[in-house]
Amino acid sequence: MTSPPSGTPITVSDSRFEDHDKAILIGSGDGRGDRDRGHLKVTFVRNLFSGIVQRAPRVRFGQVHVVNNVYRGRAPLYALGVGVESAIFSERNVFRFPRPSQAVAVYGGEHFHATGSWFDGRPAGLNAVASRLGLTDDVGWDPAVLNHAGTGRSYGHP
Repeated sequence: MTSPPSGTPITVSDSRFEDHDKAILIGSGDGRGDRDRGHLKVTFVRNLFSGIVQRAPRVRFGQVHVVNNVYRGRAPLYALGVGVESAIFSERNVFRFPRPSQAVAVYGGEHFHATGSWFDGRPAGLNAVASRLGLTDDVGWDPAVLNHAGTGRSYGHP
């Protein structure tokens, strides 16, 4: 897949990812920032990740929003991989793994923020997991979904 024009958002929705080792990689390589930096803006919404060992997704040089997804199945190595110059915003996901620490892994990245996710019927506490891994919860951007959709939006009318 070639990189989209600068800032072009991509959405992956209502899909099933099942029984894979390495499912999804955003960004081509740690040394390819010249090619990927500023181009990779991806949202994963309402997907099922079942039996995925790792990379659901792993991100390099991108801004990725994972929202309202379900992660289940065998114990993964990790679900969300925070790679070089990436920023992952995890929102309202459901994780069913043996340990919450399996939801996030660090691969040279620094930025991860989570809100509203659940782990086996309890609040997931992924910001605390990420903090223990040395990640900051300041991702430098906000998906701003509520500013662009739904009721209450002004749509430019008086």
